Amino acid sequence: MTNKIHSGEPYSSERTAEIVDELRTEGFVHLGPVLEPGEVAALRLALERKLTDQTILTDDAGDHIRGVSLMRMFEYDRSFRDLVVREPFPSLAEAVLGDDCHLLAQNALAYDSGQGGGWHVDDLVHFPATAGCHPDGLKVPCLVMQIFTPLTDMDEISGCTQVVPGSHNSGCRPPTDDEEPVFRGRGPVSIEACAGDAYLFHNQIWHRGSKNCSKQTRLVTGATYSRRFIAQRFYPFIDYRMPDHVWEGADERLQRLLGRHDKGAYG
Repeated sequence: MTNKIHSGEPYSSERTAEIVDELRTEGFVHLGPVLEPGEVAALRLALERKLTDQTILTDDAGDHIRGVSLMRMFEYDRSFRDLVVREPFPSLAEAVLGDDCHLLAQNALAYDSGQGGGWHVDDLVHFPATAGCHPDGLKVPCLVMQIFTPLTDMDEISGCTQVVPGSHNSGCRPPTDDEEPVFRGRGPVSIEACAGDAYLFHNQIWHRGSKNCSKQTRLVTGATYSRRFIAQRFYPFIDYRMPDHVWEGADERLQRLLGRHDKGAYG
């Protein structure tokens, strides 16, 4: 397997602070261009290879969720594994989630022509509001952060990630019957991005992948990081064993992000 993922450079402390503040307020940040063409090509080639691997996609026990989201990409190709520590991603994760954060999951998404998703919040609502939504001004802590890196250009035709700014502070799920949900007077924003761009968002924000109206498959990957006390989601969970090849050449930081922690609370 070839690996063309570079080490990259972290953002300055000033830029990192701006991103953390914008994430806290808006719930998402479009970082702009990050990956170089060779990195995009390596990731896309590996993803396209996995998409045609019928041993992975045959049934619900395979390495996918509903055939759209492919799981545990760090196992499949070294380029995906090294994307986890490709700056500025790990530095941003540590700034938001703490120095002992780890990789919650690493999925890749493939939306064929006509496919798209509905408005949702990933997983549970972490801080549910007792009535209606949280009061204005309350900022919900970020426990899980998604970083996406498109491998194909994303626009209104091919579809893209859409978010409702500020909705991560709502304390509730988006209305399922509303095509254009609004939170405190603000409706959906489309994150149009080029291949190699990156954007991140708070996993409690209302979001969806809009419908792909083009004839090309939309490909997106990245990494999902979480605070240490949030359990990693590596199916089949308690029976999961990370393959030996994933550890080959992994430095101390990557090993920790993959889940090799020091002793802490409860053990």
